Amino acid sequence: MITARFDRLIAEGTDRIFRPVLLADGHAFSVNIKAGEDRAAAVALWPGLEAPEGEDWENEDSWESFLTGGNADDSQFLDVPVQALRDLVEQHGGEAPTAPDDPADTAPLAMLRAGGLRCVEDGYSLSADWHRVRVPLADGTEVVFEGFSARSHEVFPDVTTCYPIREHGYWTASWGEPGSNARTSVYHSAGQHRPYVEDTAALVGSIMEQARRSGGSAPEGGVGESAEQLARKALAEWGITAHFDDEPLLDGGRNTWLVIPRDQGAGKTSAGPYMVLALYNEDDDEWPMDQRPPVRPGDEWRVEVGDGNGVEKGLMERPADRLADCVEVIANWLTDPQASADDEDDDHEAAHAECIQPHRSADGYVDCDGRPL
Repeated sequence: MITARFDRLIAEGTDRIFRPVLLADGHAFSVNIKAGEDRAAAVALWPGLEAPEGEDWENEDSWESFLTGGNADDSQFLDVPVQALRDLVEQHGGEAPTAPDDPADTAPLAMLRAGGLRCVEDGYSLSADWHRVRVPLADGTEVVFEGFSARSHEVFPDVTTCYPIREHGYWTASWGEPGSNARTSVYHSAGQHRPYVEDTAALVGSIMEQARRSGGSAPEGGVGESAEQLARKALAEWGITAHFDDEPLLDGGRNTWLVIPRDQGAGKTSAGPYMVLALYNEDDDEWPMDQRPPVRPGDEWRVEVGDGNGVEKGLMERPADRLADCVEVIANWLTDPQASADDEDDDHEAAHAECIQPHRSADGYVDCDGRPL
C-alpha cells in the first residue's frame, strides 16, 4: 500500500498551507500540518469523501473552508490526529499511484468521478494520440481539460491526457457551451512548473468548483428541460399562454422573459396589463430562458406585474424548484377581475419620486411618468 507522499508531508510539514493527498479509489483530501506533529491543524475532505465516525472527526469547521478559498463542497476538520488520517488513507486503499510511468490521466479522472462528475474521454481528428476529456454539466455547459507534456515537437507540444506522469508539463481547462469557441479559462498552469500531484489537485479543484456553479454533473441522458420549456408547461396546465418579449437589446440579443397578457386572446398585440415571468441568478443576472435548465445555485423565478403604461412592480421571487408558486399567482391575477397593477396600495407618485430607471411598456421603454425614452 502506497503512503509515501502522506508520510513525507507528516514528516516535513506543509508550510502552513494545504497540501493534497490523492487516494487510490479516486478520493482526495488536503492537509495542513506542522513538521513532526502528531495532529494536523486542519484537514479538508474533498467532495465525495466522507469523514469516518468517531471523536477524531468531530471538530468540523465549514466556515474555514469558505474563508480560505477552499472548494465550496469541502468538509474541513480541525485538530485531526495523524493516526486517524493514516487510517483514512488505508481505508481507501492507500495513495493513488503516481509513479513516473503511470498514465497522467488516471488520477484526475478518478478524482472527478469520485466527486460525482461524469467524464467523457474525447479525441481530436488531428492525431489518434491527441486526447482531451469533457465534463458535461447540468446547465448544458461543459468543462474540457487537456494535459500538455513537457516533450516538445517541431510544431506544437504533445497534447494528450494519456502521456506518462514523468512527461507531465501542465494542465489546462476551459468552460463554455459545447462546440463553441467562446470559452472561459478555468485552469491553466503553463509556466508554473508545479509538481504533478499539486498540479492535478488544483486542476480537479477548479473543475469541481465550476461544476458546482453549473448545478453539478449532467446525467447520461442529457440536460433537463430549459427554463422556458418548464415555464410554458406549467402555465399550460392552467390554460395560460405566454410569449417572449422580443425587443432587441443593445448587445444584439433579445429579451427572454415571458410576458403573460391579461387579455389572453390578444397575444403579442395586447397593450393592456400584463405579467412578466423571468429567471434570474445572483451571478449572471437575467439569462436567456431558452438556453439552459434552472439548475445553478441561486437561480430564482421572478414575477412582475405591469399596467401597460410603463409602471411595473415586482410581486414575488421564488427558488427555481418553486415555479408552481409563481404560476399560481399568475393564474389568480388572470382570473380575478379586480386585480390590476393600477390597484396597488402604494401611491405611484411617492413610490417613484426619485426613480430614474427605465420601465417596459407595450410600446417600448418609458420613464416613470410614462414618457417614451
